[in-house]
Amino acid sequence: MLNNLDPTGIIDLGSYQIKFIIFSINNSEIKILSRSILKTEGVKRGIVTDLDKLSNVIKKIVSNAEEEAKLQIQKIYLSPSPLNIFSTSYCYSKNIGGYEIEDQKDVQFLINSGVNLFRELNDKCNIIHLFNLNFQTDKINLIDNPIGLVADSLESYMHLIFCKKNFIKNLQKLILKTYLKLERIIYAPYTLGLLGHLESQLSDSIMILDFGHEKTSISIFKNDKFIFSATVPLGSWHITNDISKSLNLNLEIAEYLKKTHSYCDESDKNLTYEYIDSDNFGSKLFKKVSNNILNKIVNSRTEEIIDFINKELFFFKVNEKFFNKILITGEGSKIKGFESLLKKKLAPQSLKVEKFSSKLKSNLPDNYDVCLSVINLLHKSYKMEVRGIFNTKKNFFEKFFSLFD
Repeated sequence: MLNNLDPTGIIDLGSYQIKFIIFSINNSEIKILSRSILKTEGVKRGIVTDLDKLSNVIKKIVSNAEEEAKLQIQKIYLSPSPLNIFSTSYCYSKNIGGYEIEDQKDVQFLINSGVNLFRELNDKCNIIHLFNLNFQTDKINLIDNPIGLVADSLESYMHLIFCKKNFIKNLQKLILKTYLKLERIIYAPYTLGLLGHLESQLSDSIMILDFGHEKTSISIFKNDKFIFSATVPLGSWHITNDISKSLNLNLEIAEYLKKTHSYCDESDKNLTYEYIDSDNFGSKLFKKVSNNILNKIVNSRTEEIIDFINKELFFFKVNEKFFNKILITGEGSKIKGFESLLKKKLAPQSLKVEKFSSKLKSNLPDNYDVCLSVINLLHKSYKMEVRGIFNTKKNFFEKFFSLFD
């Protein structure tokens, strides 16, 4: 647990908006010092497309927040959620030979060997997060702490979040163009999932769904373990674009209609179908838009997004698994009727679908959910994550064995 931290920044690198928070931790008390939001430039689907444009936006958003907080920061954490970050799980085994399991000789060797194997097979990739899900002895016994036990074999089940090295290099180059120091890159869906899990202790299976601008991300925690993450290449912007093209409206008006007049669950019998005046924001141009047609457009694309999510969750469906709770966030989740449609159409059933609302949120709007979830991770950490994997061997040992505290 991190009890003290000097004023530090967190950037949520969204495709539509960049969100930034300056915070500090004093005697375990988190204090939000300032915040800022700017429209994103130089990013598409979470991928850097223009270093100069994006670095200028980051300089500006940091400057705005520093001016509000009346201080200057030196370090930042960056939290992206691009399409080219991947999730995989695998098991690595070591023959013990009926002897006592030792710490660095056996346990640490197992983790290091698993990481080295991944790197050999994926030499153009970087590991962002590594999770040790559980240990097993003799291929059948689930073990909390294997050190000191006698076994014929020891297995470690790992979950990795990884990406192409070039993606990391571009983010590093981006921060080098500012005066800031990049402390760490943290995968946004993971932190959202962790915060949702920690604040839903009675749920042994929980999914967090971030219905974003150009993409939709999901992360799943089951029995205290982060077991799955995926990103679908469709988001709320695609709904806006459909409205724009189908009704021959500009994107601004289409976005306005989506937020204020659309309803994506057509099966709701209480819907009233009417014609909406689209006044082009104060100009003298008016156009009647059928609310019925608008809802059909929104429903069609939203169902397609849920179908994509169902494909990602195929394993959970065939194994007849369900979620105690699904927490939804992101601008797309604010579309009327999304909660009820998700509950009806999602193949793995859920007992409850509700808005993501963290205790850390205080008076902050939903835009800052990712930033708050990163603060939570830095403050409390996650016991299953192998931290310090990119540090020296000594630090790696020390931080790894903190899993057994």
